[in-house]
Amino acid sequence: MRAWILLALAISQGAWALAPCERETQVGSWCEVNIDQLHPTQGGVGQIQVDNTQAELAGKSAKRLDKVMKKKEIPIVIAPDGGYWLVDRHHLTKALWQLGVKQARVKVIARLQDKSSFWSQMQGNHWAWLKDEKGSPLTPEQLPAHIGDLPDYPYRTVAGMLQDAGYFEKRDQVYFVEFAWASWLGQQLNWLPVDGASLMERLNQAKRLACSSKASDLPGYPGKQCRVNQSRSGS
Repeated sequence: MRAWILLALAISQGAWALAPCERETQVGSWCEVNIDQLHPTQGGVGQIQVDNTQAELAGKSAKRLDKVMKKKEIPIVIAPDGGYWLVDRHHLTKALWQLGVKQARVKVIARLQDKSSFWSQMQGNHWAWLKDEKGSPLTPEQLPAHIGDLPDYPYRTVAGMLQDAGYFEKRDQVYFVEFAWASWLGQQLNWLPVDGASLMERLNQAKRLACSSKASDLPGYPGKQCRVNQSRSGS
C-alpha cells in the first residue's frame, strides 16, 4: 500500500513539475522560466489592474498559482538568440513578480530563427505592440527590459475593465486589442486623469463611447454588452 501511495505522489508531482525553458524547447510545449528572463513586448500596463490581480492572487499556494498560470496561459516566443519574449499576460506576470514569485509556467507559441526579420515577424503576427499609451511609435529598443520596469498606462486599465464588462471583444486570439482601445479612449476623453478616485467615472464614460458609432473602426466592436443595451432600449 505504501508503495502505491508513493507512486501516486510521484506521478502527481511529476505532472505538476515542468522542464525549464530552453532555446530548443518545442513549440506548443509548457516550460518553466524565471520571470526575470522574460522580455516585455509592450510599453506599459494598467497598474491598477496589476495591483488588483496581485491582491486576488495573494495567499495562494504555489500549486494554486500554477493552476492559474495554466488556465490563463502565458505565451512566449523564443528569439534567435534564445531570449524569451512575453507575448501576452503582462499584467498577470507583473502581478506574480510583485508577489515575489520567481518562476512562471509559460507556453511556447513560436521559435523564430531569423534575427534580421525577428521584429517584422513579431509585429506581423500581432506578438508585439510598438506604440506608447498615446499611440506614438516605439522602437524595440525603447521597450522596458524587465517586467518590473513596465510603467503605468492608466487608460489601459480603463480598456481592460471595459473589455471585462463586455463592451468590446477579443476575437481570434489577436493580442494587444486593449491598447488600441486605450489610446482611443484617452483621445476621446482628452486624457483626463485616471486614478482610484476617478476610475469608475472614466469607466462609465468609456462605456458610453464604446457603444457609439465613433468606436466602429476599433477591433472587437460592438461588444456583447452594447448589443444587449441596444436590444433593451429598442424593446
